Amino acid sequence: MILKRKLIVTSSMLGILFLASCTTIAPEPVSSRAVYREMPAPVLEVRPPQPTAAYNWVPGHYAWAADQWRWQPGYYVQAAVRPMPPVLVEQVPLAPSPRHFYVQGHWQWGGADWVWVKGHWVEG
Repeated sequence: MILKRKLIVTSSMLGILFLASCTTIAPEPVSSRAVYREMPAPVLEVRPPQPTAAYNWVPGHYAWAADQWRWQPGYYVQAAVRPMPPVLVEQVPLAPSPRHFYVQGHWQWGGADWVWVKGHWVEG
């Protein structure tokens, strides 16, 4: 009987020690609420006179660079320039961590046409 009791006590102690040595690493909480770095309001530009009929105006617009929105002033190019397309609606995925903010997708001039830059998370 004593041997059986010692075995039960020893087994219980080993079980407690085993459970005490287990650690759980909880993942960093993910924010379900997106934090946006909003694009500022457009800058009012005064368009200079067209150099010749062969030139077309690329309107100024914001582009994301060096962790901030930077205004790209308008200018003339010797190419056809269609109007900037409407903003595309993107599904915003969950933030990788609470330290991240979302930069919305936007159009920027790619030299020959407008190019869509997809929205993305930036650690900030």
